[in-house]
Amino acid sequence: MLFLIIFIIILICIIVFILHDYLTFQRGRLSRSRDQISATPITKMGPDQFIELSFGTVHYIYHPSSSSTSLPLNIFVHGYSTPMEMWQYIYPTFVNDNQPCLIYDIYGRGWSDAPHVPMNIDIFVCQLAELLYALNLPYEKYNLFGVSMGGAIIQRFTELYPSRVSKLILCCSAGLNLKKPSKIRMLLLFLPIIGPIVFKYVMKHHDDEKERLHWTFPDKEYYNEYNQLFQLGWQQHPGYLRSLFSTLTNFDFEGSLKTIEFIAKLNIPILIIWGDKDTLIPVNTAYRFHQLYKNSSLTIIPNATHMLLLEHAQQIIKSIQDFFEKHKSN
Repeated sequence: MLFLIIFIIILICIIVFILHDYLTFQRGRLSRSRDQISATPITKMGPDQFIELSFGTVHYIYHPSSSSTSLPLNIFVHGYSTPMEMWQYIYPTFVNDNQPCLIYDIYGRGWSDAPHVPMNIDIFVCQLAELLYALNLPYEKYNLFGVSMGGAIIQRFTELYPSRVSKLILCCSAGLNLKKPSKIRMLLLFLPIIGPIVFKYVMKHHDDEKERLHWTFPDKEYYNEYNQLFQLGWQQHPGYLRSLFSTLTNFDFEGSLKTIEFIAKLNIPILIIWGDKDTLIPVNTAYRFHQLYKNSSLTIIPNATHMLLLEHAQQIIKSIQDFFEKHKSN
């Protein structure tokens, strides 16, 4: 009888282990072998490089300036689900302008590892700080670019390292207000086993018509590119959906008020860029940021949604260039 019980327990453990990847999230960090410098281009933004940090390998692209190291380093931080390619129409402009630029995939996205840790704001700020320390780049100041969740990350980084920040560019930034899933969905997400199963199903079978509402031009190539990036994310990256789930349940998307109040006391030029048709983080959040950051500049792009970096790149570039020209001395 004892042997039968032991056999049944072992059998159940084996079944649970086999079904784990199918029902919840795949094990693993990233299903791709990599060298420190990739021979095959992964993105269209420059030579892909990798570096080992405390919580895993990080994918980044660094472009130095050939003229001067006295310029601030432009650092681009993407948001919740889309990797560094979210900046693919913005980043090259500043590279071509011979400005020093650094862009990277946050943990669990793109080609960066997905560590088994709670994906809260601290892990992402730690990643950025450690990346800069490990690269040991010759820049005293940084211009920080953040979109959506990336905006909350760079503001927290600024709170911790205020003397290193020259300017902030916040594009439809998280931190104050966000359209969240319904209370029933959030309750389901926090249930063991059931939460990951529901999340995985919803993410893999998202409503195309509902997704199109987040776009100004859903029939153009930008939408297809975004969908391909998302599909590639969970197909090539075992830790992608797990990281999204962990971020959704651990990251405080509306908890930046104290950080903002601290930064508002500093003399840091801040540019706020928003789309007036943003349904994920409504445009009234832009005006609240502008009110809290009393000396900030505000650009509202007509008919732009939360995907404004992909669909309205030229207007954003013009706004940033004008902002840089206005604050040349910083």
